[in-house]
Parts: sequence; structure tokens; C-alpha cells
Amino acid sequence: MTTRARPARAILLGTAALFLGLALPAIAEDKPKDHADGPAAAYEPSMNTLGQIKVEIPGFKPDDPVMTPEEFQKAATIYFERCAGCHGVLRKGATGKPLTTDITRENGYDYLASFITYGSPAGMPNWGTSGALTEEEVGMMARYLLLEPPQPPEWGMPEMMASWKVLVKPEDRPKQKMNDIDIDNLMSVTLRDAGQVALIDGGTYDIKAVIDTGYAVHISRISASGRYLFVIGRDGLVNMIDLWMETPATVASIKIGIEARSVETSKFEG
Repeated sequence: MTTRARPARAILLGTAALFLGLALPAIAEDKPKDHADGPAAAYEPSMNTLGQIKVEIPGFKPDDPVMTPEEFQKAATIYFERCAGCHGVLRKGATGKPLTTDITRENGYDYLASFITYGSPAGMPNWGTSGALTEEEVGMMARYLLLEPPQPPEWGMPEMMASWKVLVKPEDRPKQKMNDIDIDNLMSVTLRDAGQVALIDGGTYDIKAVIDTGYAVHISRISASGRYLFVIGRDGLVNMIDLWMETPATVASIKIGIEARSVETSKFEG
């Protein structure tokens, strides 16, 4: 996916204050004390045994639980961050095929583990051989897909604030452009499975920088001044990239949700 970065008068809606290091105004009433935001509060896992779901997993006995509660929580997080964008939060399919239990249990554990490991020519990433998931995590995800899908966890303001990182403070950033990059003719090119974007000169095709981002960046947007580039991954991670630096790099980031497709910028003056 390639996005031609054009001048635009923009600031990132909703997270501009976070990125710029400004105090965020109060925007909601205090939540009830018994309310919890973590993934564990959003659902209760159902630990079926292999005998109940009638599948075989090497090394497991029929009366063994498919997963421990801890494994279930970890697998749910990985699924919502890495897989839900294509297969849907409830696994009913979207860009990718459905992964409902009537399908996954018929295919079986070995099939699922192999598919997660090696991917497919149709666009499924090779999570195992790429190193994105360990062998243990691949096995855990295959077992997870044999269980009924949970409700998606909440990702609210506390989680967003906890994810916010200011890597270079505004006062420590360059006061003027420190490179010869033609920002008006710069392409932000998604390196999807690597979780990166490449900044490529539109005239010379030289690669000016390769920057780590969220997984499978869909959209790149330029700021009002033309200085900052905002990119958002399918996993909801937003990177703010300073194009004035000698080598452009992320100066701030925030994860705004479990999954995402786009980030937009405001045309408001100032």
C-alpha cells in the first residue's frame, strides 16, 4: 500500500494534546468504582476439555482443558491485536475467512497450527516462520481458535494513556528542517508484515528512512505544517513521525484501540 504524502493543514483529532505533551481536559465523568477496563473484565473464558469439543491435540488427554485461563487471556489479546482486523472480532470473517468453531474444530489443531505458522498465498501472514509468534504462541493460538470466541476487551482512556509515549519532547525537536528531503514529494510505503513504513523520495526513489510502526499500516496522513507524518496500524497504534529530523523518526506514539483502519487529520487553523 502506497500513500503519497501531500501538504495538508492538519492535526490529529482526539490525540493531538497527547502527542504535543499538553494537559488533556476532563472529558468524562468519573467511572464507577466497580468498573474495570482490562481485558479480563470484559469476558470469562470457557475452558472446554478436548473430550467435549472432540478434537485431538498432541500430548493432551481427553479430559485436559484446552487452555489455562492465563493462556486464554494472552491468546485473546494477540487475536484482537493481530487477527481480528481480517477475521473479525467474533471470528465471523471480514477480509479473511471466518474462524468459527464449526470450521476450526473440523479442520483440527494440526491444520490450524500449520496455517498460522506458514500462512498462505492468499494473504495470511506466516506468523511462525516470520518470528512474529514463537512456536509456543502458535500452538496456543491454534488451541484458542478451537474455543468459542469471547467478547472483545475494552480499550478505554486508561489503556490509551498507559500506551502513550513521548520519545522526543517538543522542546527537544529540531527548530528547523535538518535534511534535504522533498516533503512535498515523499511517499509513505507500508511494509505490512514487517510492521514498518518506508519513506521514499518520489523523484529519485531513494529510501530516506524505514520506521517501525504498528502492524499493517493502512493510512498515512501529513500534518498541517507538513512536518509530521501520522501513520496508524491495524492494531490501533499511531506513530507521529518528525520529517524535519536528520533521519525521520517517531517522536510520539499512542495506541487508540484494539484495531483500526484509518487516522484522519483536521483542517482547523492552529
